[in-house]
Amino acid sequence: MNVKVIPSLKVLISFLYLFFLLKQFFYPDPPLYAATVHVFLATSLVFCFKPLEWGKAKLGAFVLDIVLIAAALYLCWHFITEMERLQTRLEMIDDVFMKDKVAFLLAMGLVFEGVRRSVGFSLLSVILIFVFYAWFGPYFPSWTEFPGFTLTELSEIITMKTDGLFGVTASTAVNFVFFFVMFGCIFTLTGGGSIFIDIAMLATAKLTGGAAKMSLLGSALFGMVSGSAVANTTSTGVLTIPIMHRSGYSKEQAAATEAIASTGGQLMPPIMGVAAFVMADMLGVPYTEIAAAGLIPALAFYFALFIMIDLRARKTGVGNINAEDLKIEPIKPRLHLLASPVLLVGFLIAGYSAPFAAFVGSVVSLLVPFARKNTRYPLKNLYDLVLDIAKQMAWVSVPLASVGIIMVIATQSNLAFKFVALLTAVGANNLYLSLVMVIVGCIIMGMGLPTVAAYIIGSIIFVPALADMGVSTLAANMFVMYYCVLSMVTPPVALCSYAAAALAKSDSTKTGLVAFSYALVIFLVPFSFVSDPAVLWQGTAFEIMLACAGMMLATFSWSVFLQGWLKKDLSIIERIVFLAASVCLIIEKSGTPLWMAMFAVNILIVGWCFYTAKQAAKSDSAVIN
Repeated sequence: MNVKVIPSLKVLISFLYLFFLLKQFFYPDPPLYAATVHVFLATSLVFCFKPLEWGKAKLGAFVLDIVLIAAALYLCWHFITEMERLQTRLEMIDDVFMKDKVAFLLAMGLVFEGVRRSVGFSLLSVILIFVFYAWFGPYFPSWTEFPGFTLTELSEIITMKTDGLFGVTASTAVNFVFFFVMFGCIFTLTGGGSIFIDIAMLATAKLTGGAAKMSLLGSALFGMVSGSAVANTTSTGVLTIPIMHRSGYSKEQAAATEAIASTGGQLMPPIMGVAAFVMADMLGVPYTEIAAAGLIPALAFYFALFIMIDLRARKTGVGNINAEDLKIEPIKPRLHLLASPVLLVGFLIAGYSAPFAAFVGSVVSLLVPFARKNTRYPLKNLYDLVLDIAKQMAWVSVPLASVGIIMVIATQSNLAFKFVALLTAVGANNLYLSLVMVIVGCIIMGMGLPTVAAYIIGSIIFVPALADMGVSTLAANMFVMYYCVLSMVTPPVALCSYAAAALAKSDSTKTGLVAFSYALVIFLVPFSFVSDPAVLWQGTAFEIMLACAGMMLATFSWSVFLQGWLKKDLSIIERIVFLAASVCLIIEKSGTPLWMAMFAVNILIVGWCFYTAKQAAKSDSAVIN
C-alpha cells in the first residue's frame, strides 16, 4: 500500500478547507451550503489527522480510513448537488427520498466516528443516548415519554435543514470560531505566546508566591487569544509547571495551579472560547456584548485565585521564583508582536464585528514579525501553519456540529421543556435551590465533555427554567457557561487537570482533587449574575463600577474564608463572619442598604484581622525581649 496517500490527502483537504473558510469572509455562501461543506470537510480531516491504529492489521486500517475519507467527501458532493432542492423544499410537506435517508445514515455514522476520534467516547455516549431516546421515546419513563421519530423524520430534522447537524453550532464554527482559531494559531506560531509568559514572569518575579502568580498571569494573557482551556494548559504549562515545582510546590500543586489558571482562559475576553460565540449566536446579540458581560466575572475569577495563591504563599513561605529561572530573552525587542492582540481588542471596542477584528489581527500577526530581524520566521513555516489551523478547526468543529444533534432532539421531542417542569417542581420555585441543582447538572454534564457541548446542553435544559423564575436570559446563559467551564477541573473527569498532570508527571486523580479545592474559591462568583445585572455590564457606569468593587471585595473575603488565614490563623467566628459577609455581598444587588452594610462588614472584618495580627506580633515581640 502507498503509505503517503493519507498524508497527501491531509495536505490537499487542509488547503481546500482553509480556502473554503476564508472564502466565507469575502463571499459567504448560503448558511446550509456553508454548513454542509464545512462539516464534512472537517470530518474527513479528523480521519486524516488521526488514522486508525490496529497494530498488525495496518492494511485493514488504511483501507477503512480511505473509505471513510471518501464517504465524507462524497457527502460534500451529495449536499452540493442537492442544495437547490434542500433550500427550496417545504419542511414536513415535501417528500424525503431514499437518497436523503441514506445520506442521513451515512452522515451520522461518519460524525459519530469523527467525534470518537477527536474527543473520545464521553461526548459520543451522550449523543448515542439522545439518538436512542429519539428512536425509542415510547419506552422511556412517563415524564420523558414521547412517540419517537421515524427514519424519515430524523433525516429531515437533522440533515435536511439549517438545524441539527447543520444548525447554529456548525454556522458558529464557520462564522466566528474559525477566525479566532486562525488568529490563535498564527499568534502562537509567530512567538506571541512565549512573550506572554515572559511578561508574566517579569511582572511576578519579586512577588510573594511569584511562581504560581506567573502561571496565573501567563494563562490569563494567553487565554485572551486562545479561548481553549486544554490548549492553554499545554502551551503555558510546559514552562510554568517546572518553575512552580522548583519553587517548592509539589507536582500536584503545580499542575493543579496551572489547570485552574488555564481554565479561566475560557472566560477571559476578548476571546472567551467557543461557548461564548455559540451564546452570542443563540441569543442573537453581538459577540462584543458577551465579551463585555464576561469581563468582570473573568477579573473576579483571576483575582480570587491571586488572593488564594498570595495567602497560601505568605502562610507557607513557598512559591517564590528562583533566580536561575529568570533568564529570559529581552522583551523590548519583541513588544511589536503584541500589535495584533491590541488591534483585535481595539477593533472590537470600536464596534467592528468579531470575525473582522480577528481577521485583521491574523493578518497583522503574520506581517508584524518581519518588522525586526530577531522575530522573523521562515516562510516555510506557513505550510505547517495551514495544517495546524485545519487540524484545530476539525478538532473543534466535528464535536461542535454533533452537539446540534442533541439540540434538535431535545427541542423537537419537548425533552427540554420537560426538564424545565421537573426543575421547577423539584426546586419548588426556590431560585437558589434551583441554582444549586443547575450547578450540579452543569458539572455532571461537563465531566469529559468539551465545554461548548456541556454549555449547549445546559442552555437547552436549564436556561428556560431559570428564565421562568425571572432570571434574565443573559444571566442564565452566563451562569450555565461558568459552571460548565469549571467542570474542566472537577473530578472524576477533569480534562484540564489531566493535561496538567501529564506535563507534571503527577498523579492525575490527586491533581484533579487539588485543582477542585482551588476552584472552590471561584464557585461563589456566578450567583452575582442572577442578583446584579451590573456585574454583566448591564447598567450605568456608576452601577457597573459599584458592582465590580463589591465583587472583588466579596471574592477577597471568600478566599480568606477558604484559606482560614489573613496575617494570622483565623478563629471559627472570624471565618464565619468572612463567609456570611461575602455571600451576602454576592447575592444582594449592589447599592441597596443591605449591600452597603455588608460592604462595610467586609472592610471591618479585614481591618480587624490586620489589627489583631499586629497586636499579636507586638505581644510576641515583647515576650521575646
